[in-house]
Amino acid sequence: MRTLSWPKRLKRLLLACKDEAPVTQIHALIITTGLFFTNSNSNGLVIASYARVGGITSARHLFDKLPQRGVDAWNAMIIASSRRYHLTEVLNLYHQMVNEGVKPDSSTFTVAIKASSGLKDLEAGERIWRRAVDFGYGCDVFVGSSVLNLYVKCGKIDEAKLVFDKMVKRDVVCWATMITGLVQNGKVLEAVDMFRRMRKEGIEGDGVLMLGLVQACANLGELKLGLSVHGHTVRREMLMDDVILQTSLVDMYAKIGDLELASRVFEHMPRKNAVSWGALISGFAQNGFAEFDRVDSRDVILWNTMIASYGIHGDGKEVLSLFLKMKEANISPDHATFASLLSALSHSGQVDVGQYWFNAMVNECKIPPSEKHYACMVDLLSRAGRVEEAYQLIESMNTEPGLAIWVALLSGCHNYRNLLFGEVAAKKILDLNPDDLGIYALVSNFFSLARMWDRVSILRKIMKETGMKKVPGYSAVEVNGKHEAFLVEDKNHHQYEEILQMLDSLDNEMRVIRHVPDSLHEVEEVVI
Repeated sequence: MRTLSWPKRLKRLLLACKDEAPVTQIHALIITTGLFFTNSNSNGLVIASYARVGGITSARHLFDKLPQRGVDAWNAMIIASSRRYHLTEVLNLYHQMVNEGVKPDSSTFTVAIKASSGLKDLEAGERIWRRAVDFGYGCDVFVGSSVLNLYVKCGKIDEAKLVFDKMVKRDVVCWATMITGLVQNGKVLEAVDMFRRMRKEGIEGDGVLMLGLVQACANLGELKLGLSVHGHTVRREMLMDDVILQTSLVDMYAKIGDLELASRVFEHMPRKNAVSWGALISGFAQNGFAEFDRVDSRDVILWNTMIASYGIHGDGKEVLSLFLKMKEANISPDHATFASLLSALSHSGQVDVGQYWFNAMVNECKIPPSEKHYACMVDLLSRAGRVEEAYQLIESMNTEPGLAIWVALLSGCHNYRNLLFGEVAAKKILDLNPDDLGIYALVSNFFSLARMWDRVSILRKIMKETGMKKVPGYSAVEVNGKHEAFLVEDKNHHQYEEILQMLDSLDNEMRVIRHVPDSLHEVEEVVI
């Protein structure tokens, strides 16, 4: 059996650490074995591990204590500062490293030039680039990629082209930087040529490149290039599970003003999230009915998309207006049309109107109601407090009611304190074994309302035994053209400290105005 060397075992141990405590224990072990101050690689690994788990203070303290700091230790601190977006600190560390006579390597130059790009300090970046060439890294693909990014960020696209053409080896990141840079600088035809050149050289653009191209086309209104990129993603089957890329295509067509194409891309998305809906709704909001009315071939898909866009916000009045216009245009509504209509009418509380169109769907349009239609109607009646009617509708179904229908009924029973039908709905929900924490919280709330404490206790026990908890959520936002993602409990974000400070400030402000947290979230905390 092959035994791993000490440095490799050490690296595996440190990479397995999720917080600062185990890193500290391994650090202590290294000190007791005498490897810490004698092995520069070990020093760098420990510093990098402290920084990775959020122990930047410990990393810096350790770094400052080292009598001799090798390139690994310097790189660990430089990379840690870069990840926290402390770009000035990156350059300060780089210059200090050079002044102490430590020879930078590819990683050092790459990160230092990237920091210059972030600061848009062209002069500093070029000085670092010249030193990299002097040290033999002029042909390094990672250093070269960072230089391309520097010139693009600073608006020096011609200089970027010169560097790119001299590169011996180019990876997909280099191509992506050049193509997006050309588009951003208005050289769209050159970007198309570069894209074709990349494909001729056998380089397949990845999702990141396609995403950058799509976003650039959206911002510049370049439909021709957008269509070309879209076609490439379809041929390469890159859209299959990439919700972000699909959403960007919706956003691109909407911004360019082609609502028909935006709607068709959206309609064919297998999975849609809040951002997808937001892109479509934003497109309709920007273009409005004027653009919609100019579309020649407004088929049922386009009408459905327009109706669903307003329906997702519960704008029942606008949805009904669109629905009537659709009928006037002799476009026959389908099951999706009625689902959006009934959902919007439910959220806007138009019970009688909803019942009228549900009956019209069945009797006039001859569309058999699906579970989604029934769920909308049960929700519509339950929201209005007409819980008994909702239950009678469920009883009239030819198929077995699903989870969504019983949840809609239970919500109404909880809001209007109808314990009789609520108990029926709660039992049905538990029989279906949902794996959604929010649904369990709703059932628990109802049992608490009904003072059925034994059932509340059983529910909490089930949730505890099954380890049920919320799936970590994330948010994404665009700031100054850069996309940022925030994952729950992510301690490695480059602006982690700033985010904590802002959250603390917001928390204090909410307490000042006596903000009351959402009751459902409070229950979730209790039952967990």
